[in-house]
Formats: sequence, structure tokens, C-alpha cells
Amino acid sequence: MFVEAAEYRPDVASLNTAYTDEIRNVLVADGSYIPAPAFSALTASLGETVLGGICVRELSGGITVFAGTAEKIYKLDNTDMSWDDVSQALTTYAASTTAPWSFNVFGNFVIAVNQNDDPQVYEIGTDTEFRDLGGAPPRAGIVKIWGDFVALMQLTGNPNRVQWSGLNDCEFWTPGSNNSDYQDFPDGGVVQNSTEATNPIIFLQRAIQRATFVPGSVEIFTFQKIHDKRGAKSPRSVATRGSYAFYADEGGFFQIGPDGAISPIGFEKVDRTVFGRLNVSAISDIQGVVDPFFSRVYWVMDYQGEGTYTEMLVYDWQLGKWAPIDVSVTGILPLATVGYTLEGLDTISSSIEALPFSLDSKAWQGGAPLLAGFTTDGSLGVFDGESLEAIITTPEVGDTSGQIMRTTSTYPVTDADSVFVSVGVRMRRHNVEPTVWLAEQEPSINTGRVRKNTRARFHRFRIRIPAGETWNHVKGIDVDSQPAGSR
Repeated sequence: MFVEAAEYRPDVASLNTAYTDEIRNVLVADGSYIPAPAFSALTASLGETVLGGICVRELSGGITVFAGTAEKIYKLDNTDMSWDDVSQALTTYAASTTAPWSFNVFGNFVIAVNQNDDPQVYEIGTDTEFRDLGGAPPRAGIVKIWGDFVALMQLTGNPNRVQWSGLNDCEFWTPGSNNSDYQDFPDGGVVQNSTEATNPIIFLQRAIQRATFVPGSVEIFTFQKIHDKRGAKSPRSVATRGSYAFYADEGGFFQIGPDGAISPIGFEKVDRTVFGRLNVSAISDIQGVVDPFFSRVYWVMDYQGEGTYTEMLVYDWQLGKWAPIDVSVTGILPLATVGYTLEGLDTISSSIEALPFSLDSKAWQGGAPLLAGFTTDGSLGVFDGESLEAIITTPEVGDTSGQIMRTTSTYPVTDADSVFVSVGVRMRRHNVEPTVWLAEQEPSINTGRVRKNTRARFHRFRIRIPAGETWNHVKGIDVDSQPAGSR
């Protein structure tokens, strides 16, 4: 009997044994699970919590990383991975966990906003520190790029307004001139976020609007409410890449297309499980990022409300499947790094063994796309380390007519050299009789099989691959079994 490594759908796994409610630290593939890389710090520590950051691909081809803390903005030194203070001179910012930084790039202009400070700008190749963004723009919590415009939302004085810059001019903010203007929404609550496109989708708390750029018109943009009484609960959960857009609302995860069509991607999969663990404030703090290369979107959750994200949910929209990963970060972002020679690595560490990643890691390859995050002490790191400890638990199998099954051995179908198998048994599929897990065993070095005699009506099988192992796939487990009567 072959028991496959089933799809992770904890919302229905206990009711339908085609799915599993227990996998950990893996990514989904077609017909199998693959390793999830560990997170490792790459840079020096800022010694304080990072409240937002961005990786900028310059027009010249260079790569620059910025990070904002409560009082400062820093620029990463790509040579030795230290941080340089590039805050506006004689300025102490007032960002906070409730008013974090939002960064974006318009040409070579890096724009940084938070609701407590005037918008800041840094022109790559010209400026050595941030300065006030020209044109007297309003204070805002989110900055987005709408084609040839910079758009600000979560405005401190007008939370139901979006305002955009002049055409191809991020430092022109006079409404009614040079195509700069604003739009107030009479209902739907606070403007939360938007996609980045010439014709963007705008998320409010309880409505979704679609903006259409009309060149040469008096209106500049026309707005149409495409969804009422539904929006984005969490502003930072909105994750976009090109035409792909994802977000979290109260009770579920969703994908929205350029035409406004919504797909409930977490329905009857992970929604009940995840949002049942989150309190209201924690829902508002969900952060999402679309993978810079693969067809994946990542959401991080802070279930305890302590300021640290402890779980990352990964959704592959090509496969329509989910996987949970253990993390400990204060935020995530897409990242590209500069290239390093062996001599260049000497400036980071004098010992190859002390490097945070192997020499063939994408972290050392110039321009390679990576998922990154910030540690609690303000270090920037990437998810490209050794494989995490992986756990894949099969669905429960058994005969509901009362037949008892006896198993004698199992064979984990994986290319991992080091793997452990445990068997879970119970006689009744009922909450009063939980699954009893027998001691895990390592397969025989000669046959690859785990010899374990069991006798129960219902069985589950768990595969554990230790951290740091080199492997490619887990497809399931082959079980030697036979009927053993009904009593």
C-alpha cells in the first residue's frame, strides 16, 4: 500500500483523509514536497527593530538596500555588509510599529514614508542622505507606483483619500496641475493599499476600487467600485508582482485579477485554521510578499502579538497548494544581492567555514532573486541556507467498516540519506481517542525499510528529515500491510 504525501489542507483534513493537517518546513512541488531553506543573517546588526526596507535595482544595474528603524534610515554597504546612516541631517524620525516605513522606487528616486514624518526621498547617484520629498506631499503610510505616477495612501489627515504626483514627476504634488490630483472615497473605510499598475486595484477596509488612467482627461483617473462590503483587513498583506495580486481579509486569503475577479485561495484549505489562531490585531499585522522568481506568495503571521512573525504560509498559485514554515523575523522582502568573488568574501568573513551560506548559494550571486527578512536585532538575512528539519505526515488510513490492519514495515519514498519514520495508531476515529505515536526509527541501511509491527484500525505515518540534510523530494511512504480481523 502506497500512502502519498498528501496536500496540506488542515481545514478539512480530519474529515477527509485525502488531505493532511501536519506538514512543516517544506515547499510544495508537483506530486511531492521539496526542502525549505533555512533563514540565516547576512549583514551586520542595526541593534534595533527594522520597521521597513527595500532592495532597489538601480537604472545603472547596481543594487542598493535601505532599512528604516524608528528614528533612522540606513543604507547597506555591499562591501562589508555594514549599515551607513543616510537619514536626513539633524533629523530624528518618528516611525513606530503602528506607523512603519513604506519604501518604493521611481526611477532612481527612493521614496520612504510613514504616517508620522514628512515623505523622504533619496536620489541614487546624487544624494548622500535622505531629504524631504519636494512638492509638499501629504504624510502617508503607503507609497505605490501607478505607471508614471507616485501614489500615496493611508494619508495622515485624509485616510479615505489617495493622492498622486505629477506625470513622471515624483516631486510635483499640486492638485489640478501636471496631472497631479487626489480622490476621496465616500464609503468603504480607510484606504489600505493598492496594486502597482497603470490601472491599479485599490483596497479599502470594506470596498475595492479599480482606477483607470485616462490620458488627456480632466479626471486623470476614473474610479469604479468593483466590490462592496469586502476589502483588505491588513494593509501589509497586499502582495503584488506584475498582474498577480494577493491579500488577506478578515477570515481568509484571496487572489484578485486585473479585472477585479476574486479567488478565495484559502477557502476550505487553511483559512479556518489560520484565522482561528489569530486575534483581530494580529490579522491587521499580516505581511505578504510575492516571490521575486517562483510562483509563490509568502505571508508571515504573529500569532502571539509580540512583534515577531513565527510562521510563514507559502502559497504556490500554479499548483494551488499551501505549506507552513517556522520562522522568526520582524518582516520579509524580496531581495537581490551584488556578486562576490572569493576575494570579496574576505571582507565578510576571514573563514569560509564561518560564512552564513555555502559558496554556491544564490546569496553570493549578483542579481539572483531571493526572499529576505529582518531579525529581531536588525540584521538582514535570506532564506537560502541549509534545509530545515522537514516533517511530512500522511493522511489517516483505515477501514471504516471496522477492519483492523496490521503493518510490518514501511519504506519512505525520498532521496534523503537520513530519514526517520514513526507510525501513529488508534482504534477509533474520535476525538476522545487521539493518535498514539510510536517511537520513530531509522530505515535499515541495507534495505531502506523500517521494521515495525503494528495493529490498529487507523494508521498515520510521519516522515522526519533532519535539518541540514541534502535531499530533493518526498513523495510518500510504502507500507506492508494486511487485514487482521475486526476485533
